[in-house]
Amino acid sequence: MGRSGARLAPLAMLVLLAGAGCGLFSEGTVISPVPIAEEGAPPAVQSPPIPTATFAGPPLPSDAVVIGALLATSGFLADHDEPALVAAQNRVDALNNAGGLLGRPVVLRHIDSHTEMSSIRRGAERLLLDGVDLVLITCDAAFAQPALDVLATSGTVVISPCGTDDLWITGELGERVFSLGTPASAEAAILTSLVADRGLSSATVIIDQTSAEAAAVCEAFERGFEASGGRVSGLHRYQPTDPSLLEPILSGLAGANSEAIVFCGTRLVAPEILAPIRAAGFSQPVFSGSTMDGDHWLGLVPGVGDFTMLSYASVYTDSPDPSPEVRQVLADYLAATGHRARDGRAVTGHDAVEAYVRAVERAGTTDSQAVAAELARFDREELAAGPVTFGTRVRAARGRPMRVITVRYPYARFERIAGPSSAGSAQ
Repeated sequence: MGRSGARLAPLAMLVLLAGAGCGLFSEGTVISPVPIAEEGAPPAVQSPPIPTATFAGPPLPSDAVVIGALLATSGFLADHDEPALVAAQNRVDALNNAGGLLGRPVVLRHIDSHTEMSSIRRGAERLLLDGVDLVLITCDAAFAQPALDVLATSGTVVISPCGTDDLWITGELGERVFSLGTPASAEAAILTSLVADRGLSSATVIIDQTSAEAAAVCEAFERGFEASGGRVSGLHRYQPTDPSLLEPILSGLAGANSEAIVFCGTRLVAPEILAPIRAAGFSQPVFSGSTMDGDHWLGLVPGVGDFTMLSYASVYTDSPDPSPEVRQVLADYLAATGHRARDGRAVTGHDAVEAYVRAVERAGTTDSQAVAAELARFDREELAAGPVTFGTRVRAARGRPMRVITVRYPYARFERIAGPSSAGSAQ
């Protein structure tokens, strides 16, 4: 485990403690508890029945392929983890209906991390007692680290459905640790291409500090945009605990006269920033990463105007995803939960299991060393969310294209699929 990863956990906990007394949070990957329910929003995702989800459950079949899932279904990380869990369980169910994996039944044993580092460490220790073949780990690298420490000596294959920290790229989290999430730096590269594709050469960057993931995207965008010849006219940070920070944002926009606004934030806090910006008459195009994916916040920003965001999949019923596989994943999600997915990240849970299945089938065994070697060989491997390439120490979907979602008020719609170097071209 590298030193950079070791520094993340204390930092995340510090920010959590700092915000715990204010009661104002959002949906970001690292620094945000369960989102406050918006009026008219769909019900919260409920976990599907998982027969072996607790250690008091029935004994495992002796020949089972055991997938452990250390994913949060309570606490603030549930917003990202639980949809991925639902999709992973759906893929396991379909696999068993088709005869299993290598002719063996597949069992998904879930342990709720409760968004607690101590719980995720204990969960990893318990899963090792079951002899798990694969562990699906929480989408947050800081909260995953205690489990990774435990699993490191076992050599177990670990996949995060939607880990976005750049630590997944470097291999610093382990040679057998992979992520199906798009790293923050890769999202930033796509945003840079999108802004350039519109012929916009200057941007004001606004960061909602309640999400470390969102902040990482904007910080990477600032570096990449300026390196490509663009000009960042101003960078502003906002905390919902300090509304006085809004005035510098508005005055900064007035003075900078930027051609674009790049907003990295969460769907809960965004209206506090975007609604006043639009009300003040700033009509520049706004670009956001996947933390803003979804349409349930649109009604809270009157005149949201020209708005573009990234996603893993189009969840919008009147603007369906072009991929039949994605549409099937989302249909299975609807059947399992009774409501459509709120954003496209659910598809990464399906892809995490599917990636493991393909690696096992090619290896002809569940031996972790052989399976990890097959995963490392993925070269434009076509999964539901798009082609995935790993490589030497690269353990995340760095070059995968993403869906571009645009807002035509009051609806969000799929526009195209774009990659980091060709945002204007359909894939």
